[in-house]
Amino acid sequence: MIRSVLLHVVAVVVTVTGTVSALDLQIVPDVPELTLTSGADFILQCMGDVPVTWKLEKYDPNLNVKKMSSIDISQGLLANSSHISLLTLSRASYLDTGYYYCVPLSETLKLDEQNSKSIYLFIQHDTYLLAVPEDLVMLSPNEYANVIIPCRPTSPDVNVTLFKDDEEVTENLDYDEKVGFSLISPSIIDSGDYSCEANRNNINESRKFTVFINPKIHQVEKPYINSSGQSDHIIIGQNLSLNCSVSMDIGIGFTLRWKVPDEQKLKTEHMKIGKQNFFNGLKHGIGKSVGSILLNIQNVSSDDEGEYICEVTVHSGHTNRNTFNLKTFTPDMTYLNLTVQGGIYKIIRRAGYQYVQWIILVSAYPAPTLVWRDPDGREIGKENIDKVSVENDKSTSKLVIRDLQLYDSGVYELVAHNDAHVQRITVTLLVENEPFVEIANKSTVGEFYELGKVHSVQCYVGGYPLPGVEWSFKQCSNYPNCDDSFIKLSRNMYKEVVFKETFLVSTLNITATETGIFLCNATNDFGNSSEESTFLVTDLSKGTFGLDINGPPLVVDGDNVIVECGASKYYYQQDIKWIHRTLNNIEIPMQNTENINITNSTSKFSHRSYLTIKNITKKFDGEFLCLLIELNKKNVVTKSYKLSVKDSFRPVIYESSNSSLEIKTGTPVQWKCYVRGMPPPTISWFLNDQKLFFNKSDSRMLLKDKNQTLIIRYAALQDGGLYKCNASNRIGSVIATNTLSFLDKPKDHEHFGFIAFCSVLIVLLGVLMIGCATRLKRERKLRKELALAGLLYFENGAVESWNPDLGIEEQAELLPYDKRWEFPRDKLKLGKQLGSGAFGVVFKADAIGIIDRDTTTTVAVKMVKPNTDPSHIKALASELKIMIHLGRHLNVVNLLGAYTGNINKRELMVIVEYCRFGNIHQYLLKQRNCFVDQVTPDGYLDYNIKTISKNPYYENVPNNNCVPEKPDDSSTQIGSDGYLVADEPEWRSNYRGDYNNLIIKPLCTHDLLCWSFQVARGMEYLASRKILHGDLATRNILLAEDNIVKICDFGFAKTMYNSENYKKQSANDLLPVKWMAIESLRDRVFSTQSDVWAFGIVLWEIFSLAVTPYPNIQKFNELFEKLVGGYRMEQPKYANFDIYNIMLDCWKMNPMTRPSFTDLSERLGDLLKDGTKSHYMNLNEVYMRMNTEGSPSTDYLSLLTAPTYLNCSTVSENNSNSYPNISEHSETKEDLELKPMLYSSECSDYINLTKPSYFSNPNYDVVDKSKNYPYLQSQYPSYV
Repeated sequence: MIRSVLLHVVAVVVTVTGTVSALDLQIVPDVPELTLTSGADFILQCMGDVPVTWKLEKYDPNLNVKKMSSIDISQGLLANSSHISLLTLSRASYLDTGYYYCVPLSETLKLDEQNSKSIYLFIQHDTYLLAVPEDLVMLSPNEYANVIIPCRPTSPDVNVTLFKDDEEVTENLDYDEKVGFSLISPSIIDSGDYSCEANRNNINESRKFTVFINPKIHQVEKPYINSSGQSDHIIIGQNLSLNCSVSMDIGIGFTLRWKVPDEQKLKTEHMKIGKQNFFNGLKHGIGKSVGSILLNIQNVSSDDEGEYICEVTVHSGHTNRNTFNLKTFTPDMTYLNLTVQGGIYKIIRRAGYQYVQWIILVSAYPAPTLVWRDPDGREIGKENIDKVSVENDKSTSKLVIRDLQLYDSGVYELVAHNDAHVQRITVTLLVENEPFVEIANKSTVGEFYELGKVHSVQCYVGGYPLPGVEWSFKQCSNYPNCDDSFIKLSRNMYKEVVFKETFLVSTLNITATETGIFLCNATNDFGNSSEESTFLVTDLSKGTFGLDINGPPLVVDGDNVIVECGASKYYYQQDIKWIHRTLNNIEIPMQNTENINITNSTSKFSHRSYLTIKNITKKFDGEFLCLLIELNKKNVVTKSYKLSVKDSFRPVIYESSNSSLEIKTGTPVQWKCYVRGMPPPTISWFLNDQKLFFNKSDSRMLLKDKNQTLIIRYAALQDGGLYKCNASNRIGSVIATNTLSFLDKPKDHEHFGFIAFCSVLIVLLGVLMIGCATRLKRERKLRKELALAGLLYFENGAVESWNPDLGIEEQAELLPYDKRWEFPRDKLKLGKQLGSGAFGVVFKADAIGIIDRDTTTTVAVKMVKPNTDPSHIKALASELKIMIHLGRHLNVVNLLGAYTGNINKRELMVIVEYCRFGNIHQYLLKQRNCFVDQVTPDGYLDYNIKTISKNPYYENVPNNNCVPEKPDDSSTQIGSDGYLVADEPEWRSNYRGDYNNLIIKPLCTHDLLCWSFQVARGMEYLASRKILHGDLATRNILLAEDNIVKICDFGFAKTMYNSENYKKQSANDLLPVKWMAIESLRDRVFSTQSDVWAFGIVLWEIFSLAVTPYPNIQKFNELFEKLVGGYRMEQPKYANFDIYNIMLDCWKMNPMTRPSFTDLSERLGDLLKDGTKSHYMNLNEVYMRMNTEGSPSTDYLSLLTAPTYLNCSTVSENNSNSYPNISEHSETKEDLELKPMLYSSECSDYINLTKPSYFSNPNYDVVDKSKNYPYLQSQYPSYV
C-alpha cells in the first residue's frame, strides 16, 4: 500500500516539478541531498526513456569495510513505456553516506554530467560522525597532485577540522562536506600524520591518516639487462640467465616484469621468471633503491629467438624498458660487426667543451681485440686518460675526449679483429676555434734572406672552420724604422695546402729585394689571429757578419789571398778594422803597404772591407782579425782567418809504374803516378802525345786517387801506345812514361784475308737472297702486313712464351684465337655510329643469327678507323682475345662474335652486346632534373619516396618538365673530365646512347645503389679473372635495358701508364688523374687496389649525378699534394653517410687496407631493397653456367699472378715522395648533345626476370639448351 502510494506521488512529482537531464533521467525524490537516520529503510527511484540503473561510490576493495546494511537494485517498465530502476536501502549504515547515481544501463562504466543524475545521502548516526572506514589510514598520492582526505560528515550539521602534527591546517586547503579535505598541489614536505576532528552537540570523533607524498618522477631510469654469458653470442644448447635490474631514488615505488616472445613457455620448466628482489644501496655515494628480476632459459633453441623486454613501472604509472634481442648461433659461426650508436659519425663542438664521446656497438664472435687510434695513427692507450680514454666491454667500446681543443680534431679509428674477421670504423671530431698562426722562416742564411733569390715563407694556420689567409708586407727601407701601414700582397704570390679540415700551410714565395715585415693574418667565423715576421735582406753570403776567402786552400809562398769581411748595416757600424796576430801573439794593426791593400765599400744592405795580401811570405803566418762594433751594444766583435804559409817546391814522383806492358786484348791495366809538390801539382795523362779526356759515362777507362792512378778495365787495340803522366805546378813539372802493346794484334796480311773472306760471303748471300725473293714474295708480304699490325701470332698465339708474372695487357697477343667465335661478314649490317675514340669507332649493327639462327639481334661493333696506326689494330685484336678468355658476366660488356677474315688488311670487327642508353655519365647528366632523392634529412634511405627532389641546377624549372643538364663550359688545366688533356684516350670507346624517342622514368636513389652494386659485382669478376681495368669511371660504364649496367673498355688503360708515356708530352697521352690512386700518381703502380680507389671516385660521380670529381682543383700538383696531405672529397649531395663511408674506405692511403670488391658488393647489396640483391645475382647465374659449360681447355688467365698491390709494386727508393713529371694542358671543349626526357612519377626499378637478356634486349634471351640451336652449337659451342 505504501509502495503504491509512493509511486503515485512520484508520478505527480515528475509531472509537476521533475527536472529532466540531458538523457531525460529523473530521480525520486528529486532533491540534491537527503538525510536519513541510521538503520532506516529507504527506496530511490530512477526513471528514463532508456533502460536505467543505479551506480554507487565504492571503497577500495582491499579495505575491510563492515556494514550492516544491504542494497538491492531492480529494473522495470512503467505503463507509459518509461523505464524505472529501484534502489532499496535496508538498515542504512553511516558508511552508506555518499553519492548515488542514476545512469543509463549502457553507461555504467563512466560518469559525467551529460549521462547521469545524482542524489547525495547523509546517513546520520548518534556516535559515528564521519563516514570513513576504520581501515583507511594510509594515503599515497603523487607529488603536486591534489590529495583528498575523505573526512565526510554523516550529517550536514557536523563540523570537521583538519590537523597536522596537532596544528590546524588552513593553507592550500579546500573543504567540501561531500568530498572531504583537498590538499592543493602538495609536495614531499606535506607528507605526515593528519587527523580529522568532528563534533556535533558535544559529541566528538577523531580519525587519523598517514599521508605519504610520492616524489614526482621526471624520468624513469632505464633498466639494465645482464646476460650470464661472456657475450650476446648465444650458442644453441646453452643455458641463459637474463638479470634485469634498475636503481631508483629511495622512496620511489616501482615494479619490474619480463615480457617474452612466447608467454606459453613460461608455463614450462624451459623458461622461468624469478621473484622481484629489492634492497637499498649506494650508487656514486647516493642512497638508491635497487630492484632486480631474473629470467632463466634452459637449453636455448632457435625457437627462443626474439625480443625479451624488461619493463619498470613507477608509482606514477610511468614506464621505461630495455630489450634483449636473443639471437642463436651454431657453434661454428663467426662474425664481427661495428655500429656507431645513434649513427653520429661526425661531431662538431666549440673549443673548451667539456667532453664528447662515441659508443661503438660491438657484435662479434669470437670476442675481438679492440684498438682505438688517434688522428696521427697512434694507439690510444692507458696514458693521459684524463684527456682521452677508452672503455671496452663485451658489447661496446666507448671513446671519450675531454676538454676539447683544436688539436683534438681529426679522424679517430677503431680497429676490431678476431680470429676470423677484421673491421674498421672511423669517427670525426671537429673542434670550432678561432685561428692560430705561426710563421716558420725558411732561409739559407738563418734569420736573413739573400738578395735577389726567391725565398719561401711558410705560415702554419689552424682553426675550424678552416680560416682564410691573407699576407701583407710593410717596407723598412731604413730598418728598424718602417712604413706606417701594411700593404696586402697579391693572391697569386702565395698558395695554401690543406692537410686536414682544421690545418693548412700557406707558403709565400717572394724575391728578396727590400727589408720589411710580413704579416700572416687568418680569419674564420670565430675570430682572427695574425703573426709578424721580420724579413731582413742581405747581400752577404754569411748573413749578418762573416768572412769570405778568395785564395788557394793551401797557401804557398808567393801566392795572393783576398779576405772579404762583410757585416749587415742593420747590426754593425761602418768602421771595419784589420789586425794581424802573429804566431808570437803580437797584434799589428793592418795598413796599406807594398804587400797589403785594404779597400772598403758600402751597399744598401751591408758594409764590406777587402784585405788583399800579395806575394805572401812566411812572415804573414798567424791570424788576420776583422773587427766591427755593434750598433746598439757598442761591443766589439771579431772574425778571424788563420794563415799558414807553405814552402814551395817542384813536383816529385815518389811512386810510379814506369813499365812497358805487352798483353792480350781484354786484360785490365793499372798505372800509378804518385806525386808531391807545392803548390799541389796538376796531373794530366797523354797517349801518344794526345791529352786524354775522361768521360764519366765511359767506365772502361777512368782515373782514381786524385788523377794519380790510370785504370783501363779491359784493354782494346786502340789503347796501345806511349802513355805519359805529366805533373806540374808554377815551380816546375815532372813526367812518367809507360808503353802498352798487344800480343794478339793482327798483322796486315791477316786483315786482307779477313776482308776478302767477308766480301765473298756477302756476294754469296746476296745471290741466295735474290734467288729466294720470287718464291717468298707473297708469304713475306702477308707476314709483313701481319707483323706491322703486331698480328703475326694472331691465330695460333705463342703460348710457349706465356709469362704468368706479366699482366694480361702486356701479352694478350700471345693468346690463341678461337675460330668458333668467327661470324660471317655478310650477316652483319652496320648502322649508325654510336661513339668513337682516337683510333676506334663503335657502330650499331644488326647481326642475323648470332643468337638464334633466324633472329636479327641488335649489337655493337667495334672497329679501328681507316689508315690508322698498326698498333691500334693490334690493340683491338688483343681486346678480342681477352674477351674470349675472360668469360661472361652480367655486369661486363660480353663478346658475341668477331670477323677476322681481312685482318691482314687491318680490318677487324669485334661484336659485343648493345647498350642502348650509352654511358651512365651522359645518362646522369640528362636525368639530373628528374631525380628522386630517397635520402631522408636524417640520413636514412626511404624507398617509399617518389617525389622528384628540388634540383640545384634548375631551381626555376617545374618538376614535371625534365630539362637536360648542360655541360660545364669552364675548362681546367686538368680537364673537366679529369684528364691532363681533353682529347679522348686511345682505348676509350666514348659510347653514347640511342634512346631519344623513349619515355624515361626518373632516376631515384635506389637506382644509383643498384648501379653501384652491379659495378662492384662486375669489378669483382674482373679481379677474380686477374684483369685490371685501369680507367674505371662512369664514362666507361654502360646502361642497358632493365636497369642493368655493364663495364667496358677494361684491360688496356694500363699500357699507356708506362714510364715512356709518362715522359711524352703529346696531347694524346692522357692520364685520368682524378680517378688515379695516390700510389699510381706517385709510383706508377697499378693494381686491383688502385681500381678500388677509382671505384670510390665512381661512387662519388654517381651520387653527385655526374659532377666532375675535385671540381675546385685545377692543377695536378695541387691535387697530388692535397691527396698526400689527407684531403678527400666531401660527401656528395645524394649519398648518405653509409655510402660516403664506403667511398672513404676506398680512398685509404694504404692500398692493402682498402676493401676488396667482394666486400664492396656485400656492403652495397645490404643497402638495397629486399630482393634486389638476389634478383641481380640470379640474373648472373646463367652467365656463370655458360662459363662452366663453354670454358676453354686451358684457362690462361688463371695462370697469371693476381695483380694485387703487393705483386705489382716496384717503387723506386728515391721516388717515394715524388710525383711524375706530367705535362699539364688546357682542355678542348666538347659539346654534349642532350635532349629533354619525359616526366614519369615513378622511379625506375628492376623487372622480374628469371634469366638475363643480352644487353637486356627484350627481343631475345640467353639460351641454355644448345640442342635447340644447332647453328650456335656448331658455330659457337662455347657460347650456349
